[in-house]
Amino acid sequence: MKKNSPISASVILAALLCAGAARADVTPEQVWQEWKDYYASMGGTISAASETRDGDALVVKDVKWSQGTDATVKTEMTMPEIRLTDKGDGTVEMTIPEDGDMTVAIDPADGKPSVNKIKVAQKGLSVIASGTVESMDYTFAVPDLTFSIDKISADGKDEPVSIVLGTKGASGTSHFEKSGGRTTTGQMKADQVTMTLKGTTPETKEDFDASFEIDGVTTTSSSVMPETVAMSDINAAMQGGFATKGDIAYASAAFKFNGTGTDGKVGAEGGNGGGKMMFSMSKDGIAYSGESSDGKVSVTGPMPFPIEASVAQSAFSIAMPIMKSDDAKPASMLVKLVDLTVSDALWNMADPSGKLPHDPATLVLDLSGSLKPLIDLFDPKQAEEFAKKPAADGSAAPAPFELSAVKINELHAKAVGADLTGTGDLTLDNSSSPPKPVGTVELNLTGANKLMDGLVGMGLLAEDQVMGYKMMMGMFTVPKGDDAVTSKLEFKDDGGIYANGQRLQ
Repeated sequence: MKKNSPISASVILAALLCAGAARADVTPEQVWQEWKDYYASMGGTISAASETRDGDALVVKDVKWSQGTDATVKTEMTMPEIRLTDKGDGTVEMTIPEDGDMTVAIDPADGKPSVNKIKVAQKGLSVIASGTVESMDYTFAVPDLTFSIDKISADGKDEPVSIVLGTKGASGTSHFEKSGGRTTTGQMKADQVTMTLKGTTPETKEDFDASFEIDGVTTTSSSVMPETVAMSDINAAMQGGFATKGDIAYASAAFKFNGTGTDGKVGAEGGNGGGKMMFSMSKDGIAYSGESSDGKVSVTGPMPFPIEASVAQSAFSIAMPIMKSDDAKPASMLVKLVDLTVSDALWNMADPSGKLPHDPATLVLDLSGSLKPLIDLFDPKQAEEFAKKPAADGSAAPAPFELSAVKINELHAKAVGADLTGTGDLTLDNSSSPPKPVGTVELNLTGANKLMDGLVGMGLLAEDQVMGYKMMMGMFTVPKGDDAVTSKLEFKDDGGIYANGQRLQ
């Protein structure tokens, strides 16, 4: 299960303070009780030393919110007072202190324990609750919200580090529906999200100073939580019907980094022209994806010249089943870099005589297929037991799933004058060891001979080596034009492997 962090604290506070707009009667006591019920269902608690009425307001003092356990990650937040005021129109307005304290204690099984003390500060927060106990809406706006860490105590020692996470112009809505459990939906936008990190590494005493800025942020999220679900066991929770998904989009991002080490100063800066990310998780599977455009980075340091690079488009995604099954389920993976370029200074160092084309490079690998999980991948006990079993080939770490089919929807690799494209469709017989593929892969390659000749001219390859490579390529390919070849690889039921109709195995 993912550990809490100062970054995720913003999500926690937004959920804690969240607020919508529906015309119905709801009282301060009902809102406060709903908060307590909600966090109890999430495996946490929210409590107060006292709950008293002050006219139209319910005043709760010395509020304490807690999530997690001492054995893993425990997050606590305290506030001196929260006022929930009946506005007389069926809505409740919440007044939250401008300052609060949060503590995140991490005690990993394979690392040093740490305690992060966080100062929470907000200005101009507006939170309104409305609706009914069974269908409650919230709407919120917070012009300025900041989480600050002045030090991190790791293994009993204070680390010299400062982390500040902030948002500007944030607002959003959330809706909570109670019917055989809880369904939650929400959306939020923020003009800007920033983070700064400053400090000194304890081992090497190297200084660092980094900043990140994301503009034009929008998010949506939803989750389903049945009544019987206990979030302390994420695998059991998903088996019981827990599901969550969310996405985030942004208009632009930028970062800067400066550091001082044993080799001198180093710096980097860059950003991109916007992008988006998506995440979903349920018993049906897990999916994660992201993409961005117009990425740029520049690095300076001990080298005699800066290193610069840019990419027009980048993307990645992965989706796969996670629950043990007798049947294979759909899975997919994508890696994409389009028009990657590096600075002339770097090219001149690698290829000073210009033997190779310096055109932008591209890599696209788009795969889909079928996987059969052999265990529940989020169950630590099953994973531990499975790791003790030897793999079919005698290795000590067997894969926790079987790949039964793979389709190459797109393969495209283009760089230094060579261009490779391909598609394929294979099934795998897992009763054989190793698994036996059946199907075809078709490839097209241009510019390979010119590339090899250029590498000879640069002194990176010997002439006799290149002759051997060209002869080998001729055995597996068919000429299709000037410095262009194709190849059709066939994997047949009898175990035979063929290249353009000629048996290789």
